[in-house]
Amino acid sequence: MSFWRGKKILVTGAGGFVGSHVVEELLRRGARVTAGDRFSSSVWRENLKAVLKDVRKLKGDFRSVSDCVKACRGQDVVLNLAAKVGGVSYNSTHHGSIFRDNVLIATNMIEAARQRDVARFLVVSTACVYPRHCAIPTPETEGFREAPEATNEGYGWAKRMAEYVGRAYKEQYGMSVAIARPYNAYGPRDHFDSPDSHVIAALVRRAVAEEDPMIVWGDGSPSRSFLYVEDMARGLIEVAEKYPEADPVNLGNDEETTIKSLAETIVRLSGSKARLKWDKAKPMGQPRRRCDVAKAKKVVGFRARVPLEEGLRRAIEWYRARRGRAS
Repeated sequence: MSFWRGKKILVTGAGGFVGSHVVEELLRRGARVTAGDRFSSSVWRENLKAVLKDVRKLKGDFRSVSDCVKACRGQDVVLNLAAKVGGVSYNSTHHGSIFRDNVLIATNMIEAARQRDVARFLVVSTACVYPRHCAIPTPETEGFREAPEATNEGYGWAKRMAEYVGRAYKEQYGMSVAIARPYNAYGPRDHFDSPDSHVIAALVRRAVAEEDPMIVWGDGSPSRSFLYVEDMARGLIEVAEKYPEADPVNLGNDEETTIKSLAETIVRLSGSKARLKWDKAKPMGQPRRRCDVAKAKKVVGFRARVPLEEGLRRAIEWYRARRGRAS
């Protein structure tokens, strides 16, 4: 029998890009899902439209202790995906508020879960905990070495604190806590039309709109490991199920690609004829990012299933269809 079958699961941030995919995957595994979110825009309804009838919807601001305690009542597992984050432009200019909001969410949710005797809790961290100059591929042991990369410093420190409080609550209270460190997610339901969108969503939007020239931040040299959102959802669930040791596990793809190669691939797959123009005055973020996946394979049995080019093709097709419906 599935670990998740019949269990009552709270997913915070359930109406978001990653959260909505996690909700769908949990339902496929037989869970009884409470979808917790602020539900402050129409986006959540679009993201969850296929499963709204199958979930319990709970509105809450998880920076609030009382909302967290209310949300955790009667739950077997909490998957804490609620977060405040944007692309490199937003993150690099909002360190204080990003740190404040994410620390509040992390500490309030795990304390509420403790008070409500929740059997298992997932801390969702980030690859932004890693320092600017880290080993490539990057092992989990470097997560608290030096300061996080400067453009994401507020977010990186907040997620380090989320990991720390997860470990401390396991040690002090005996809580069953899992910690996942996902790398850059992309795919359907990403924030394509947001000014704070991540790099793939922003490039797909510009390519589909046939912008020419297509302006890309930086010089194209930084590299990233991108993880298709359905792989990420599956990985988060499997870390929570199989490794509740308050010990971080990277979730990512061992494919590494430069931003230049990424932009060229998106232009090609979209059928655009645009010329790429590099805005070298804009921030570029961490020089290299590549996931060491050895631990995830060993302790969880996780590996990415969707290659980057296939995932990009799916993302472009999804966004083009959605844009067509909206026009």
